[in-house]
Amino acid sequence: MKTARLLLALLMLPLLAQAKSDPAMEELLGRLESSHWVAEGPKKPERVAYVFTDMACAYCARLWVNMQPMVNDPDNTLEVRHIIVGMIHPKRSFTQGAAVLGARHPANALARHESQFQQGGIRPVEPVPAAIRSQIHSNTGLFIHLGLQGTPTLFYQGRNGKWHSASGVIGERDLREKVFRLQ
Repeated sequence: MKTARLLLALLMLPLLAQAKSDPAMEELLGRLESSHWVAEGPKKPERVAYVFTDMACAYCARLWVNMQPMVNDPDNTLEVRHIIVGMIHPKRSFTQGAAVLGARHPANALARHESQFQQGGIRPVEPVPAAIRSQIHSNTGLFIHLGLQGTPTLFYQGRNGKWHSASGVIGERDLREKVFRLQ
């Protein structure tokens, strides 16, 4: 009987090893979680995705527009967390980022900004409050630390449980099937 248990334990080792979390991924997810973000989607999500967003980024605005049908889908179980960075245009990125992060309803402010991007976006906040400037600096530092090359950059969990990253504008079909996992 002892031999059978040992054999069973040996057979299970590869599965147990796969089930253990990757420490580097755990650290990355912890840093994303503790960054300063704006959430949109269901109140009690089953999953989350993170997207690095710059208020001066036309591609970020396009990705936001592409996501809206899925974010607002009644079957959606994914919360999208927009991590606001200041990379592209320091003044616009920070002043409009401050308007979003400092708003009473940040998701509404983000929606206003992204949906009106071509017209200049949300009204900037000047001067940027020190606490919000610090949040954007911290988010930008995380973006740089991760070695990311541009915005938007999306982190999401695939159907197999593995985390993926995608840079640039993602089409509605890939968003629906891979990121939001909607039919």
